[in-house]
Amino acid sequence: MEERYLSLSGAADALDISERTAYRWIKSGKLRAYKPGRDYRIPEAALKEAVEASEVHPKGSAPSPLEPSLFKGLEEERRADWKTDVLERVLGTWERQVREKENPYQSRTVAVAALDIQDAVTFNYKPEWDALPYEEKMERHALAKRIDALVLDAFDHFKEAKKAGAAEVEAIQRRREEIRQRTRELSA
Repeated sequence: MEERYLSLSGAADALDISERTAYRWIKSGKLRAYKPGRDYRIPEAALKEAVEASEVHPKGSAPSPLEPSLFKGLEEERRADWKTDVLERVLGTWERQVREKENPYQSRTVAVAALDIQDAVTFNYKPEWDALPYEEKMERHALAKRIDALVLDAFDHFKEAKKAGAAEVEAIQRRREEIRQRTRELSA
């Protein structure tokens, strides 16, 4: 039995793809073809080979997302440790910068950024905070107190060095007090 050959357009129709895709498949080697002259000739068997090569096989059933996984737990713990490490490094750097009292504007920036972090640690994650075990709540509370002390030191340095305007002082103090109040509510 003699093998039948299709043109590029015939092969594209048989595969239900565009001629352009069929041409790309030929160029990439995904579809076997011959070019005896100007036109491509594709054996019918090559169509079957291309379809079989493109067959999708499921990887297997995935575990339920509710099923505990050792690796998932380790990954979450590693991510949490990484975030804690970054936060500790940033706070340490800021505390050193404020303690050295070199640049009052930098101290103001540190105070505002520390308020943002303190706000995130307390208010933005209230549902997570409520669900934490007692020890972790106390760790977060200690972190909030450390950040609060940093805010006070940084802002005091800024006020002393630059005699900040009353409106700016009042705005930062008001925000600090709002965050402290929410922290007290969470810790209660």
